[in-house]
Amino acid sequence: MSKPSLHRRGFLRAAAGTAAGTAAVAAGAGALAAPAAAPGHGRGGAVPRGRIGLQLYSVRDQIQQRGFTPVLTELAEIGYTYIEFAGYSSPAEPDMTVPKLRKLLDDNGLRAGGAHIGLNTLLNADTREQEFENAAALGMDYIGTASDFPGGTAAEILAGAERFNESGEAARRHGLKIYQHNHTNEFGPVSDRPGVRRHDLFLRGTDPRYVFLELDILWAFGASLRFRDQLGEFDPLDYVNAAPRRYVAFHVKDGVRDPAQTNQYRDVVFGQGELDFRRFFSGLRAPGLPLYLWEQDRGPQEPQGSIWAAEESFDAMVALRGRGC
Repeated sequence: MSKPSLHRRGFLRAAAGTAAGTAAVAAGAGALAAPAAAPGHGRGGAVPRGRIGLQLYSVRDQIQQRGFTPVLTELAEIGYTYIEFAGYSSPAEPDMTVPKLRKLLDDNGLRAGGAHIGLNTLLNADTREQEFENAAALGMDYIGTASDFPGGTAAEILAGAERFNESGEAARRHGLKIYQHNHTNEFGPVSDRPGVRRHDLFLRGTDPRYVFLELDILWAFGASLRFRDQLGEFDPLDYVNAAPRRYVAFHVKDGVRDPAQTNQYRDVVFGQGELDFRRFFSGLRAPGLPLYLWEQDRGPQEPQGSIWAAEESFDAMVALRGRGC
């Protein structure tokens, strides 16, 4: 017997199926249940529905405990389109392989939007080729790292940027683009140029043909607060609008202010935090180009579970959509 779905739609679908079967028997042969409409279908808006995905780190407990097969099926039922990987293995499915993952994606109508790999793996010519081959086999356009780029001094940052350029050029031979995902530290001051942000120098040192960005929206706003006394506050939207084609994805992460955290926020279920995402998304000069990937680092800590958090967050992202957006 298959395990029950851990999200609301899966439960309702199962219940509806049972009820429809009972009704069909009562009504006799030829009685057909009308198909249920997809949640939110037909609403235009600031978050393009076909670009909504998630980082699997948000539901890592379920991947570890139950495996990719049931979890990806449930995420597809919720409505997610893109998957960003954080590894390709699970103790619950020890025989899982990249080809099997690709079939699982295809069977559920999902696409691999990207993957996070280690910084050294991405920048090391001896290790990145296998990762690029895996990404291509999974049908990805992008592969990146959630590690801070190297360097504290200006020279070190520029040297690290050149290593990113080399990796990005190598990735193009596989039909891929590489990206770097931020936390707050990237927006701090260059150690020997205290009036310059590390992120700004990294942007200047990387070739826009080869190196792209995944903006973690919450952590970028957190960086503005963390370093405001040294460098002043900034609006992350301005970074995106200054170079919209470099931002291939967003981590759509919501949070509540918590100065005790290094990132200055405690991340929560999307829609339950303090950020004005409607303003952010409506202010994009090129809306719809990036992937909109929900992430909640604390998803497994939610009392109702990380799959519940995934469904609540998906619905809240869809609810941002409005006429004419």
